[in-house]
Amino acid sequence: MNNIKESVQKLLGEELIVFELKGKGACNNAYYVETQSGKKFIIKEERPNGELKEQNSLAVEAHVIKQLSNLNFSAPLAKVYFISKEPNMFGYVYIEGDLLIDAWKKLTEEERIGICQNLGVFHAELEQRVTEAMAREMGVQINTYIGLHPEVEEEYSKILTFTDIPNGWKTLAQKTKTIFDKTLELGVFQFLHNDAHHENIIVKDGEITGIIDFGDSEYGEIAREFSRYIRDFPDHAEYIIKAYEKASGHKLSRERLISNSFLSGLMDNVEDYRKGGEDCIRAEKAVSKYEDIFT
Repeated sequence: MNNIKESVQKLLGEELIVFELKGKGACNNAYYVETQSGKKFIIKEERPNGELKEQNSLAVEAHVIKQLSNLNFSAPLAKVYFISKEPNMFGYVYIEGDLLIDAWKKLTEEERIGICQNLGVFHAELEQRVTEAMAREMGVQINTYIGLHPEVEEEYSKILTFTDIPNGWKTLAQKTKTIFDKTLELGVFQFLHNDAHHENIIVKDGEITGIIDFGDSEYGEIAREFSRYIRDFPDHAEYIIKAYEKASGHKLSRERLISNSFLSGLMDNVEDYRKGGEDCIRAEKAVSKYEDIFT
C-alpha cells in the first residue's frame, strides 16, 4: 500500500494528507485521496491477484470515461486526472455525494422518480451520441449476441437440476426462458454502461452527481442495461424505461426486459434462499414479484 501511495503522490505532484482504502472489489481496489492543497481524488488500482477481471482494462476504462466526458451528457461523469501503466491504475476527481444504494431510503418519492427519469435519458443519450465505430475506437467489446448472457445460460441449466429449491421457481424459469427466446428479434443495440446499478450511481441533494465504473462497458443489447434496474428498483424501473423510450424513440419489449432481469438474477435469489432467514425471505419476495407478472 505504501508503494501505491508513493506512486500516486508522484503522479499528483503534491503531498498526500489522506490515503485510505475506500473499497476492495473482486477486480480492483479503490483509494480515497486528499492532497495538501485540498484536492480530492479516487484512485482505481487493479488488484494483482483479483478474483475476477473486468471486461475492459483500466487503461481502456479511463479512455472511455475521457471520451464520454467530451460528449456533454445530462448526467455527470468522472473527470479522469491521470492514467498509469505501472502501477496499473487511474485517478479521477472525487465526486461528492452518496451511493444511490445508501441514499435511496432518504430520498423523497419525487426525487426517486426524477433520478430514475434522468437515468433513462442518460442511456438514451449513450445510444444517440456513441456510435458502434466510436465504441470500436474506444477499445470496448462489440457484442452482437442477442441471447442470454452465456453465464446466465449456464446458471439456468444448473438451476433446473437443483432439488433444494421450490419446484415453482424452476417452472417459472422455464416459462420465462420461453418468453425471452420469443423476443430475440426485438433487441436494440447501442453503447452500454453494462454495469448500471445503485452502487455505481452517486447522488447528492436528490440529484445525480456522478455515474462511475465503466469497466464492463461495451456495444451490445439494451436488455442487459436495464437488468439490474428492474431488480434494484422493482417499483420504479418503469420510470427509467419510459424516459429512455421518450428520449431515444425506441419502444422496448417489457417481456424481454423483465424476463432477462429475472433469469439474470435467479442464481442470486437461489443462493439467498439457501442461506435461510432474512435472505431467504427477501429471495422469496423477489421471485414472487416475477410470478405475479408472468402468471
